[in-house]
Amino acid sequence: MVDKITFRRILKWGFINFFRNGVVSVATVLVMSLSIFMIGGVIVGGSFFSAVISSLEEKVDISAYFKVAASESAILSLKSDLENSPEVSAVKYISADEALKTFRERHRGDEVVLQSLEVIETNPFSASLEIKAKDPSKYGSISKFLESGRYDNILDADANGQKKITYRQNQFVIDRLSSLLSASRKIGFAVSSVLAVIALMVAYSTVRLAIYNSKDEISVMQLVGASRAFIRGPFLVEGVMHGVIAAVFTLAVFYPAFWLVGRKTSALFSGFNIFEYFISNIFQIFFILLAVGILLGVLSAYFAIRRYLRV
Repeated sequence: MVDKITFRRILKWGFINFFRNGVVSVATVLVMSLSIFMIGGVIVGGSFFSAVISSLEEKVDISAYFKVAASESAILSLKSDLENSPEVSAVKYISADEALKTFRERHRGDEVVLQSLEVIETNPFSASLEIKAKDPSKYGSISKFLESGRYDNILDADANGQKKITYRQNQFVIDRLSSLLSASRKIGFAVSSVLAVIALMVAYSTVRLAIYNSKDEISVMQLVGASRAFIRGPFLVEGVMHGVIAAVFTLAVFYPAFWLVGRKTSALFSGFNIFEYFISNIFQIFFILLAVGILLGVLSAYFAIRRYLRV
């Protein structure tokens, strides 16, 4: 157990060693910054893509249309059944009058369309339910539930007898979003893991050089009976300092990098801007970079001392 005096000495020598090894410390910080930049870029990019895909998922739903003669009570009964399903997150009932009103508002400036509605004496729209699933992969089973035959007396159908449920029209988009989200999470995890290993190896090699320069000092400390914790401590403090400074430097580099990338690519993501995402989550991102930097610095210092200097 390290007492307070020993702990203070460890901190003191850690700071002294950091500034004494000026060039090596700067090189270590730059190398670690590059490693943190790669890992942080994958983490932020993966989180951004997940947010974009999740936002697109929220815009996807399926609609079920009903016969004109279907009673509102029967429709609301189906709505209640769907809401009780563990696969469904929300169900919205849209009456025929509401559908007509929405259509008029959408085509407010189109006189031709509005005049054509006046010619039709009856409301051409039917009541419908807009259904959102908790998981996009569940829309298929929800559609099968609606097409099971239990609600044939109220669900409308086309000339071919197919129920008027928009799942078939949206199936390609729904399936693509589901596979894209799953793939992005798996790829992001795999790339982050590989980069983390590479970053640890690179940082380890750089820190090992710094420790190698202090091998004579370590030998003397061993000869006078210094404990392993006291010898190892200053290098771990240096590792923490390397990680903290590298994290701050990486965050400073991220700002202009994401600003530039956001301007160039926002049109590709339906208006989503990665720079705006970065700014709105800057504190969470900084703490992630800080944790990665400190962990990288401490682990690389610990393994370099243990394996190569045999402390």
